[in-house]
Amino acid sequence: MNRDKIYEDLDFSPEFSVEDWNSLIELKLTKYFENESVFKENKEILRTEVVNYIRISIKPEYLNLFDWTFDKYIDCLKKDRKKTLEIFANSFHEISNTDMKWMTNVLTQADFHKFSERDKISYFFKIMDETLEGAFNPRFRLFDKIIHFNINNEITNKSNSSFGNIITNFPIEFKEEAQLYLKDPLFSISTNQWRNIASHKSFTIKKNSIDLVYGKSNNHFKNISYGDFYKIIAWTQDIYRSIRLSQVLISLNLIKEILPRLEGKEELKIRFESKLLHIVHNMQIVGFKFISTDKTNSTFGLNVKGKSGHKVSHSLIHASQCLDQLSCAIYDDDFERDNFEYARISIVDDQERKLASATVNIKIALKKAYNEISQDEYLKNMKFEI
Repeated sequence: MNRDKIYEDLDFSPEFSVEDWNSLIELKLTKYFENESVFKENKEILRTEVVNYIRISIKPEYLNLFDWTFDKYIDCLKKDRKKTLEIFANSFHEISNTDMKWMTNVLTQADFHKFSERDKISYFFKIMDETLEGAFNPRFRLFDKIIHFNINNEITNKSNSSFGNIITNFPIEFKEEAQLYLKDPLFSISTNQWRNIASHKSFTIKKNSIDLVYGKSNNHFKNISYGDFYKIIAWTQDIYRSIRLSQVLISLNLIKEILPRLEGKEELKIRFESKLLHIVHNMQIVGFKFISTDKTNSTFGLNVKGKSGHKVSHSLIHASQCLDQLSCAIYDDDFERDNFEYARISIVDDQERKLASATVNIKIALKKAYNEISQDEYLKNMKFEI
């Protein structure tokens, strides 16, 4: 996939103001935060995450699953906050890496719309494997650990247990509430078996249906329609969204208490594209429309259309405020850090002709981000072209 396609797909509506977005997240997400100050500190992130919340909430069964999952974390915090923080801290890097894997999957997606139906189904089995194994599995293991702690007040270590074992032996006390995590809603095939079918390619695509073979000791056979297969794909995406968002929101509540427990551990790795997604989304919320990105020599450029009804110079001044965040996003990704020396934001017209730009040395922007230089000194080192 063209990387810009990710940002182009973000909704842009000049009629929906930043105040509207803030009202939306306050209405939908305030209840998931322990106090107002933590909520306000995370408003920029929540403007993106509220989109994921809405995708979940249009399906009541997944909204209920999300709420129930989130409540289990709260129950553990009330039971023993210190031990619950230990569980989250020990899993923090692995869980955070699932977003990197997810973004990698998105960036490497093929244009499946051009595939034949047979090839598209094969491709979506690959997506199923990557979703269930690379993204859902680590997050469900964390949730399983939380559930066991909720029951017996002990931190379990199941690092050597298979995904199938985790699913099969999920505590019976909560199996009914967690059933969408454990098996699909159409055929009641367990989640790990769907992962196995996709990973081992134990399926045969026929002209109007798909034959499945699954089971470790005794093989089971199932024939499903193309339509039901795509419903299963939607289910895998929905359960991942539900468990991911619950963990994102609880982590935002706890992050100040988790970070000190990470001292001495490997630095958190976040893909540049994940951070850029947040930057672009928040810029569109305040009125800028994403147009494209470009790489010129040692400069990474972000091109946006100016705010409606504003002079180009005023739009540029406002847009340039993202350059320290953009520079941090570049620097924090080991695979991008050495590729660029400068970050640039440009105001362009409908034909992508540059009307104005602001450029800054990434190292200077990092000093601004870490409060090592003043705003005045930072601006003196920024090059404006109008």
